[in-house]
Parts: sequence; structure tokens; C-alpha cells
Amino acid sequence: NDATICYQHWQSCASCHPDARTDALNWDLMNDGASNPKSTKSMILAHQTPPAMAEGVRPTAEAAVRAGMEHILFANRPEEEAAAIDAYLKSLRPVPSPHLVDGRLSPAAERGKKLFEDRRVGCAACHPAPLYTDLRKHNVGTRSPYGSVDDFDTPTLIEVWRTAPYLHDGRYLRVKDLLAEGKHGKQRGRVEKLSEAEIADLVEFVLSL
Repeated sequence: NDATICYQHWQSCASCHPDARTDALNWDLMNDGASNPKSTKSMILAHQTPPAMAEGVRPTAEAAVRAGMEHILFANRPEEEAAAIDAYLKSLRPVPSPHLVDGRLSPAAERGKKLFEDRRVGCAACHPAPLYTDLRKHNVGTRSPYGSVDDFDTPTLIEVWRTAPYLHDGRYLRVKDLLAEGKHGKQRGRVEKLSEAEIADLVEFVLSL
């Protein structure tokens, strides 16, 4: 939260990652060229779910922290400060979803879980429990017009209820839009063949994580 570590003393890590989560904005960073902005990622479980960044350009969260200090804050800071940020991020714990009912999945979410884990639907192929990511990059057909790569990091779905908008460039405001309009998951399964009721159940499960 300290903006004085920035070279110009005007921004901190928390400027884009309030509470180590996301500011729900797109930023055009210089680590992958220009004119291809990316949605701010939550830092929850970042150290357990490498690689880092939407395109996976940093092999670990530790590397991303140090690159951010150099290329975003434009600062040459002592290693102990980066290590302290690492320790803070590692200490974070996910917040239970407000979609849970008395700490448990609702009936709709239970139905959605079965769909999520169904091999014919294919969600769990790339988002397996318990971290709900396979720690790999995939081409899901979402390259933007000015993008330079086809493969994107599979993000964890933990706390996805509080990280809208969705996809690497934030093009979908809701998980429902991502599935129903974006057909996300079509390459791995049959999400496009789900009924509206099934999509609603699937969304409820994802938002419960």
C-alpha cells in the first residue's frame, strides 16, 4: 500500500490490486507490447498457481512481484521489500463466497458442480480442484485484434465471484456472459449445448468457489 516505493511516489501495488484483489480495470502494460490491455488479476493464490500474468510471461509470482517493482513502479528497491510483499501475498486466504448457503453449496450449485466435473462439459479439464487451474496455458480462441499470442494462463476460479469482469481482457461482465455468449470451454467440452437452466446452475457453482 506504500506509494513511496514507486519512483514518482504516485502509485502502489494496491493502486491496481486493492486488498490484493482487482480494481476491475484493464491496463496496457509494457511486458507484452502495446494496444492489448489486460484485466487486472487478483493476487489470491498467486504463489500457488504459476505462471503469473495473463499470458504467463512471468514464471512465478515472485518473479512478477520483482518485475512489477521494476517495470510498473519504475523502482530499484531492496530485495527485502520484494520478499516482504511475497510474504504478505502468501498470507492471504480466500474469502468464502456470498453465494454459499450456511457455508455450503446451494442445491443449484450442487447441480452445477456435477456439470462442472462432467467430462462431456469439460470445465474441470482446465480448472481441476482444489485450485481450479491446471497451471497451464491454453488457446481458447480469445486472442484480441492487437494481441500477440494465442495461449493464455488458466486462472484459478477461487474467489471468481469478486473478480469481474472476466477473461484476460475483461470483455465479459458476468460469468454467465462468458459461458452463454463467449462459449468459453467449447474447445474442451460441450458447454455450448447446455440449456439455460444448466448454465445457471454451472454459474452458481463457479460463483460459489
